[in-house]
Amino acid sequence: MLRENKRMLDKSIRELDRERMGLQNEEKKTIAEMKKLAKEGQNDAVKVLAKSLVRNRAAVQKMYALKSQLQAISLRLATLKSQQAMADSMRGVDTCAEPSAQPAQLAPHN
Repeated sequence: MLRENKRMLDKSIRELDRERMGLQNEEKKTIAEMKKLAKEGQNDAVKVLAKSLVRNRAAVQKMYALKSQLQAISLRLATLKSQQAMADSMRGVDTCAEPSAQPAQLAPHN
């Protein structure tokens, strides 16, 4: 179950990275378009694109924050998995140690 959850988290992180990269590419295109329009003197269009650029950058920042949260969850799952493995091994040690913990039954010597 932990493995499935880790896979799902890793997949979500990859999807976020893809979308973030797409937004960053879009940002570059928007900046180039803004420069072109500014040279042409279309200030109203530049203002609209500037607002779009600000929204785009805010979305990228949110994606970075979300990615770090998902990575923190993934790390927590890995920690839980190792703790579970440790608990299982300790349970195995308990069952192995039980027979040696009981006092030895010695046969009476006549």
